[in-house]
Amino acid sequence: MSVSSESQATAAVQTTARVTFLPGDRTVEVPSGTTVLHASRAAGVAVDAPCGEQGKCGKCRVRVLRGAAAAPDAHERALLTAADLADGIRLACELPVADGLVVEVPETSRIQIRRKATAELRRAIAPAPATAKVLARVAKPSLEDADLRDDLARLRAALPQIATAELAAVRALHAALVEGDYTVTAVLDGDRLLGVEPGDTTFAHYGVALDVGTTTLVGYLIDLRTGEDVTHCVQPNPQASYGADVISRIEFAMGDPARVETLRRAVTDAVNEILATLAAEAGIPAERIYEMTAVGNTCMSHLFLGIDPLPLGHAPYTPVVTASLCLPAAELGLRMHPRALVRTLPNIAGFVGADTVGVLAASALRSLPGLRVAVDIGTNCEVLVGMDGRVIACSTAAGPAFEGAKISHGMRAQPGAIDRLSIGEDLHVHTIGERPPRGVCGSGVIDIIGEFRRLGIIESSGRFADLDDLPHLPEAIRARLREDAAVLVWAQDSGTGQDILFTQQDIREIQLVKAAIYAGIATLLEKLGKTFDELDGVLIAGAFGTYINREHAINIGLIPDVGAEKLTFLGNAAGAGAKMALISRHEFAAIQDAAHGVEYVELAGDAAFRDHFALAMLLAPGCEDDW
Repeated sequence: MSVSSESQATAAVQTTARVTFLPGDRTVEVPSGTTVLHASRAAGVAVDAPCGEQGKCGKCRVRVLRGAAAAPDAHERALLTAADLADGIRLACELPVADGLVVEVPETSRIQIRRKATAELRRAIAPAPATAKVLARVAKPSLEDADLRDDLARLRAALPQIATAELAAVRALHAALVEGDYTVTAVLDGDRLLGVEPGDTTFAHYGVALDVGTTTLVGYLIDLRTGEDVTHCVQPNPQASYGADVISRIEFAMGDPARVETLRRAVTDAVNEILATLAAEAGIPAERIYEMTAVGNTCMSHLFLGIDPLPLGHAPYTPVVTASLCLPAAELGLRMHPRALVRTLPNIAGFVGADTVGVLAASALRSLPGLRVAVDIGTNCEVLVGMDGRVIACSTAAGPAFEGAKISHGMRAQPGAIDRLSIGEDLHVHTIGERPPRGVCGSGVIDIIGEFRRLGIIESSGRFADLDDLPHLPEAIRARLREDAAVLVWAQDSGTGQDILFTQQDIREIQLVKAAIYAGIATLLEKLGKTFDELDGVLIAGAFGTYINREHAINIGLIPDVGAEKLTFLGNAAGAGAKMALISRHEFAAIQDAAHGVEYVELAGDAAFRDHFALAMLLAPGCEDDW
């Protein structure tokens, strides 16, 4: 090799670096200077990055095990303690890759499956799916009988409803007829032939209802002959490594087609994993899944379809499309039947999407008498108010605080997360999976604030009370309280080796979230000339609502104080709505009609919303009376 060639080779080597991720022992080669977070995506390692790699949240922590890591920058020094740095902890979004670097992704930094509420239907739905499987006994060709018709004509004679046929179905027709001895099963979408299968396969007719959540994806496998659930599968939304909320993902996409495709591909790959898991658990090939209905907020719906959500990121926040779409699953890269169909439920507005339409359907809000409110509490929060057939809707900027983002020791609902808390002579915590505590998830946060309010540790304003005003507190509790924080778990008892704290700033973040939710409800009621006292019912949708302590949620003003008899928890109503649309094409049509009748209220710049928001910052029932 010449000196020049040697220099070029050395330069080429120096422009890339190899990094290995543990656990999983995944090694990837990336351009030098790439951050560990970007490298993790290339390696297929899901590292949580709630702030969208802006260096603000400090959640994308990794531990450097081997290799020459660059010195920490100002962002890292601000978000990591000296003990963290001494232990090799670094921020994946800030640390550049060095050749030979080996990093461990701790459990708390991995995007994992969280709890997801079941999507139970509130009434029986008669099966009438969009696709149909019909058994056909086809006449054989015969020289003796001078029956020389083509194969498609023979099939049409047996099934006169066939008007058009997909080319791929025609290509497979003859082989299917021969293999099935001229008994075949036709797969139809109305009067269109999608496929032909040899023999009688009418017993295997399946569909999937898909909920594309900002944080979590869940697929429900449905037997379309009966409308019954077969199994379900939950996966974390891998887009979370690009930001915890829709705004972060819109900012990541930045109108760049390549970045939009990156986000689309991430969710498509996860959905294909769901499809494979569902098929395996049901003992069927994925080709027996013939249709899918999908719901998600407007941004997630756009990204699922590969549509740039850029217009949602700035005023007037208009979506590219709100109408329901029907398209081939293969066009989306989904591994189902080769000519399976995907139907999306319609969106209502920029931040009131198909998931809210699912809630509208599952709650039957439009047909319920009187005045009722339905709230879908998740990474985003949507509010529907129904009054004798009229429905108005809004979206509030709740953000992902209940998913652990912006909470100092917050984390998703995964093993090791504090999900319940009570106070007696001391503070007692319960964790998911009964693992050593590593942080606190949304339901745990509600318990913390609820219990602290009950004991007067937190004032209705959200400030920690002065210890001198709390002589009744047990000594063990007093020892946990600092000027602007409380120790939930001492270092020796935690799974991180550090104290787990709940801070004054954490309270403020929850106040902002719950104030937005409550103010959204109050604003819609005011638009109708109504008050909370006139409510006939409150319906809470979303997995989060399933796990929270209802008494605490009411007492801190997260949900309206209407009495237990008027409060209904729906679980994953968005998923239930997707199921309804999948099981019956008549339900799908009715859901579309209902969605078109919803009146959208934009809260940006709304004076009434601002006024209600200010009042709703109080941590008290009804956000009014101290207790």
